[in-house]
Amino acid sequence: MTEEVSIRMKEDDNIAPPAFIFAPRPDKKGPKTIAILLIMGALIMISVGWGDIQNSMRDDFPEEGSDIIANFESNDDVNVTAEDYQEFHDEIRDNGYYTIRGYSLTIGGGLLIVGGVMLFMLNPIGAKLSITGAIIGLIGGLSSSWLMAQTSTEIFQEEVAMIFKVWSYLCG
Repeated sequence: MTEEVSIRMKEDDNIAPPAFIFAPRPDKKGPKTIAILLIMGALIMISVGWGDIQNSMRDDFPEEGSDIIANFESNDDVNVTAEDYQEFHDEIRDNGYYTIRGYSLTIGGGLLIVGGVMLFMLNPIGAKLSITGAIIGLIGGLSSSWLMAQTSTEIFQEEVAMIFKVWSYLCG
């Protein structure tokens, strides 16, 4: 019991294992996986941004949304007409909220794609570009969505404005 505790065995002659066995190696799979996820998310950001840029150039509310408005018109509790939504669309378009969100998401998504490709090639600048793109998309998207939600409270009933706020914050 007088022997000291040691990691090495008695017949080891105090020889340590070669350093190359335990040498740290850079992770190549992790950054590539993150890069693929960044590129997929960027494609979604760009598609939403492109939709907002198109909405900023439209004079009339798109026909695709008329089915949604028809569901509101058939409900007795909520009075939202196509004219109300057209007024909302005009107000948002005239104030530039579609433009702010559209360009910030498109530019941020573009930076995410470039950063994701560079990160896939294991270039460290890709992470910095991706972070910059995400911040641009976050600031522009949240600020314009908040402004849109404030506009919805001025035009729509309280229930519809609350639904718009919740969906705009959850989905961007």
